[in-house]
Amino acid sequence: MEVIFSRQNPLLKERCKLHQKKYREKTGLFLIEGLRLVEEAVKAGMAKEVFMEESLLHSERGQELVNTLDNKCLRIFQVNQEIIKALADTESPQGIVGVIEQKKLTLSDVRVNKGLVLILDGLQDPGNFGSVWRTAWAAGVDAIFCLPGTVEPYNSKIIRATMGGVFHVPIVTDVEWISLRQWCQEEGFELVAGDIRAEESYFTINYAPRVALLIGNEAKGFLTVNIEEVRTRVKIPMQREAESLNAAVACGILVYEIIRQRTGLSQLNRL
Repeated sequence: MEVIFSRQNPLLKERCKLHQKKYREKTGLFLIEGLRLVEEAVKAGMAKEVFMEESLLHSERGQELVNTLDNKCLRIFQVNQEIIKALADTESPQGIVGVIEQKKLTLSDVRVNKGLVLILDGLQDPGNFGSVWRTAWAAGVDAIFCLPGTVEPYNSKIIRATMGGVFHVPIVTDVEWISLRQWCQEEGFELVAGDIRAEESYFTINYAPRVALLIGNEAKGFLTVNIEEVRTRVKIPMQREAESLNAAVACGILVYEIIRQRTGLSQLNRL
């Protein structure tokens, strides 16, 4: 275990730069904080380095994590509270920050299991994105695809909102719609778009065995996708006074309806 107590440490300076999008993209790394998220990252094999306060090192759970990190030959740094605050993004960090490697995936890397994927077209709110990712994990979604204009998925607000989903649901970023549409066709996916202007309600559709669900921008709808190219478009009925649903909430409703129709309620309980 190495010790860092100086804010001038070169490695620390480099890791603090990961608060900026351009450095996350340049290095292929991102930051997480909190014991639970770090444990999930280690299990997923995505952790690279861990910075821990001394008080956490002396706890039973912290020592168990240290032993696991030692066994995996990962770098551990004992640091003080000042350094944790410099690395963390929240006002009350939990005494531990991890440096995580992004998994850079292409379309050919995606493995289809449950037959359900999400396509995000211009989703911009980090809280919405994180909640969608968390829901995808809970529902067993095979992958999430991000079309150009979608928010960068590795900022701290999104990572926290996933509640660990970042380590369990593969994500493919900056994929072009033409290539993605062709992949869906080749893999036998029916394109289904959540569209407030659609004529059909989401619970009246008989969904195919494989579904690619499209979710658009919170305010403008679909930015990259030509919605007229998507044969199946569904809406979630609302009271006339209601303008729209939160994008993450709408995604959750549609995802679980697709699963319910395809597997039945008894199977849904065993996801």
